Amino acid sequence: MNRTLKRVLGVTGSVMLGVAGAVTFASAAQAHHPQIDGVAECTDDGGWTVTWNVYDWSGNTDKIGEITQIDGSLDAGGQIVEGATLSDTALVGTQTLTADQTSAAITVHAEWTKNGKVKATGETDGYVTIPAGGCESETPVEPEPEPNFSVWSDCFGVSVVAANLNEEALSEFTITPSAGDEIVVTPAFGEEYAAYFPVEDAEAGLSVDIAIDGEVVQTYDWAPDGTCEWGFIYDTCDGLEFELTIPEDGEETTFTFTPSNSDEPIVVVVVPGTTETVTIPAVDNEEFSVHYLIETPKDAYEGETPWIPCDEESPAPSETPSAQPQLPTTGSSLTIMISSAAALILAAGIIFMVMRRRRAAQDW
Repeated sequence: MNRTLKRVLGVTGSVMLGVAGAVTFASAAQAHHPQIDGVAECTDDGGWTVTWNVYDWSGNTDKIGEITQIDGSLDAGGQIVEGATLSDTALVGTQTLTADQTSAAITVHAEWTKNGKVKATGETDGYVTIPAGGCESETPVEPEPEPNFSVWSDCFGVSVVAANLNEEALSEFTITPSAGDEIVVTPAFGEEYAAYFPVEDAEAGLSVDIAIDGEVVQTYDWAPDGTCEWGFIYDTCDGLEFELTIPEDGEETTFTFTPSNSDEPIVVVVVPGTTETVTIPAVDNEEFSVHYLIETPKDAYEGETPWIPCDEESPAPSETPSAQPQLPTTGSSLTIMISSAAALILAAGIIFMVMRRRRAAQDW
């Protein structure tokens, strides 16, 4: 039986028992007597309490009733005390008991006076039992964390999104890539933490350990879909250059580039077996970004890559050009990313910023 129901039954039973006690144990010969009822209720620590209510008798009220004696242990601070005046408004007192005490009782003695002379005396016993089923300690239940995370691959790396779904208990996430720095984070309730780990060596691959509150719960291995063949992004000191290639067995693909430093989008259609190059120069050597949308007859993929001015203190150029990783093509794994468009757009800028390369013909 649950505690709420137990208490309701306890209250009902106790009221009835208290009233019964007042009626049963008041002598039939007494014209004047106190009236008593008691209400029992369990407490969180496994004990229980009785709230006693004492009234004047319901007969002739031309005499003043006063409590003269109380048998039973009542808690201090109540109204049921020697010398208290009885009326049709209840005097209230409490009695605290432990779980091994199965019943509680008090006896209230009183006298009624008129013109300073005692005209009648009477007494009443009150009796209640512990609520049905007894009382058990309610140990506070500690809130349980509800950590949540998702992990997926694209052509360039691994994305991780972590969240806490219980605001009363937050988990700590430790995200450890096989190449790169470990991240320790405790996302606030209602917020998501997103991290992107680029693949620095495609042959070596990449794995990411996800630990929750110090315990590793998953190791995720980078797994691109194997169709990352849309071309390369070159990050030069003059701007960005997109080399777009569609293999002969591919599909006609439309690329739309929208630079942040221009109001005019650039649209290029590349047919299978051909290569097209799109160059987007920097304006006044100021930082900018390019949003790109890649559309095939069956799918679509979008992202954004930034351009940052060259560092004048960078090392001297090498003798051979160095390209960024290939642009991704559509595929089964990209379906997951498209369904998480917001995370993709945020991650794309990180992808290319971290993995950007300088063409050798330019200064590093």
